Amino acid sequence: MRKHRPDFAIALLVLALMAISMIVIYAIGPRVSQFENSVSGGSLDEMYFPRHHMFSITLSVVALVVGYFLPYSLVEKVGKKILVVGFVLCAMVFVMGKMGSSLVTCDLGACRAFRVPGLGIGFQPAELVKIGVLFYVSWLISDRRQRKLMDKSELWLPIGVILGCTAVFLALALKDFGSTVVIFTMIFTMIWLGGVRLKHLAMLIGAGLIAAAGLIVVAPHRLARIASFNGESNTYHIDNSLIGMGTGGLMGVGLGNSIQTTGYLPEALSDSIFSVIGEIWGYLGTMTVMVIYAVILFRILDVSRKTEDGEKSLFSVGVFAWLIAHVIINVGGMTGIIPMKGITLPFLSYGGTSMMFVAYAVGATLQLSGWTKREIVTDEDSSSRRGKRRTRNAGHRRS
Repeated sequence: MRKHRPDFAIALLVLALMAISMIVIYAIGPRVSQFENSVSGGSLDEMYFPRHHMFSITLSVVALVVGYFLPYSLVEKVGKKILVVGFVLCAMVFVMGKMGSSLVTCDLGACRAFRVPGLGIGFQPAELVKIGVLFYVSWLISDRRQRKLMDKSELWLPIGVILGCTAVFLALALKDFGSTVVIFTMIFTMIWLGGVRLKHLAMLIGAGLIAAAGLIVVAPHRLARIASFNGESNTYHIDNSLIGMGTGGLMGVGLGNSIQTTGYLPEALSDSIFSVIGEIWGYLGTMTVMVIYAVILFRILDVSRKTEDGEKSLFSVGVFAWLIAHVIINVGGMTGIIPMKGITLPFLSYGGTSMMFVAYAVGATLQLSGWTKREIVTDEDSSSRRGKRRTRNAGHRRS
């Protein structure tokens, strides 16, 4: 198969989301800094958040380029090692957090990231786990399918180990239920489209739902979110999210006029960025964002459909599942459709690691889009179309 022009529209749409994100953070960053200073007595300057976000976007653009140019085969060879390193780093964050290490960032009792000294940014190993899952699970399913082992322990044992490690190291140790749900979604989607029997898929989904229910029951803060969704406990976050979007109306209040970002809306820069966009640019703004996401997701799925290599096709499916899980969980929570869960909105939320790693994954998908099968136009089809054009032109000349 010959290389052809990749689907650069995917990259352009991703850059458009990053540009929207930078505009929003630049507009609300000074107000958030002022509020943080008043609450904590800090001395953050007005450009603190826009400056750090620009740095994160720069790294993410670099990651996108690296994903496009770094040969897929080189990373695929170490996919299993990436996954193992990711789980080990998750365990290290947990242990170092319990020891009170200054190299780990902890918030509200959850330690999820290493702190990079001097840069003011963190590194979340959960994002590395997602990359490892993409490369290793896509290879695993493709290999087992070729060897006709889709119903054997050679597939289900490693899948079970990955799901178990995700539940232990991410959901229990790091208290990162959102990333756990995303990884489960990625694996289930790749297995489903990888050709597994429906009864085995149903059993896997059933086990996953039981595990998710157990992880919710053992964590009081997750039960509180369920109660909040049902209106039985504190609904402050969702109330202010809906107030922000309701205030925005059709066209929004405009840049610099946001009220919810002055301390009313929690996590305005990160998890609640969709609500902020709704307040600033209204319904038209949020719908524009959703249309961009829909086009990106459709084109990534199209890459998977046109990729003849089974492993690379499943990789694109995994990227699709990664993105759509984040979008559904974040937007669904902000609009009150599903229980709220703190998770970033890809390419829009403030932060570094999440944006950088998903940008790399999209860059790798962009690389694969240059090797998809293309529609072949036969000589007969070409002659037929030329004949039709000649007939139409002759008709025009006679008239």
